[in-house]
Amino acid sequence: MIITGWDIGGAHIKVAKINFEKNKIITKQIYSPVWKSINNLYKSIKKVNQKIGHCNYHSITMTAELSDIFLNRKKGTAHIVNLCSKIFGKKKIYFYNKKKFLKKKEALNHSKSLSSLNWHASANLISNYLSNCILVDIGSTTTDIITIKNNKVNTKGKSDCQRLKSKELLYIGVLRTPLFAIERKKNLIFENFSDLSDIYRILKKIPKKFDTTPTNDNKGKDKHSSARRVARVFGDDYKKKNFSKWKNFSIKIKKKQEKILKENINNIKKKNFSKNVPVIGAGIGEFLLKKIYKNKNYSSFYKKINYLKKNTINCEAAISSAILLNNFLKEK
Repeated sequence: MIITGWDIGGAHIKVAKINFEKNKIITKQIYSPVWKSINNLYKSIKKVNQKIGHCNYHSITMTAELSDIFLNRKKGTAHIVNLCSKIFGKKKIYFYNKKKFLKKKEALNHSKSLSSLNWHASANLISNYLSNCILVDIGSTTTDIITIKNNKVNTKGKSDCQRLKSKELLYIGVLRTPLFAIERKKNLIFENFSDLSDIYRILKKIPKKFDTTPTNDNKGKDKHSSARRVARVFGDDYKKKNFSKWKNFSIKIKKKQEKILKENINNIKKKNFSKNVPVIGAGIGEFLLKKIYKNKNYSSFYKKINYLKKNTINCEAAISSAILLNNFLKEK
């Protein structure tokens, strides 16, 4: 059985093709800004599908329906369901919701149950391996803090709106988040001159293969170009001889983000558990969690999945979607 899992986001498409008989996995990620053009989504999915090759089934989870190019999430979800069915063929495609997988007709009739569930797919899979833990997925744009209790996904919030209120969803990632989301000094210019990708390029924390988003000035991604954008947020002109100044500032921003993460994770832990439970890290920003916990009661997502032999970071939801569909089809 070969299944391709898809995590179709508003900024990125992440794919995991798993051959379950040979225990082989291929992952891919591409930048695809849905808000610029709906055609971007169609072209990107078709391009990746051609590259990744044959499979028996496709398993879809999504967040792209939130993009403001769609009037609302219902219309966005319906568009993605129809688009994927057109590309893959409706007989080979399943859509993930919290309880089961849906075929096209059911998916269109229950579109609300498909919206923004990539985080749930990852947590659902981890709940098969750990009875109690906190899964933290730090992506390019957001951070999900997900409670798993007694082998079940146990979040207070069920929708994005509810999870924002409960602080289980933070709109802070490590690439696309504006600098002023972390730094709130009065002498800051609240313009999109720079984002956190500049901070983590300066600190050499973002692997090139994951550094897919364009810069705010459409210029270079080297440390000096990144520092120039950071300096601009303070109304300052960058000079190479002052690079250390902006590197030190970047270290401070990283520490502030770590503090925000730790406080929110600990608060959710205390609300759900009387004892300390492990934290499982996922996403491109997992390096922040490794620094916070220093391997104390901490593990990476990919180390918990038995047959993932290599680091498949940043495609966790796509991997989970594929594995969960394989389990679902076995039980049918």
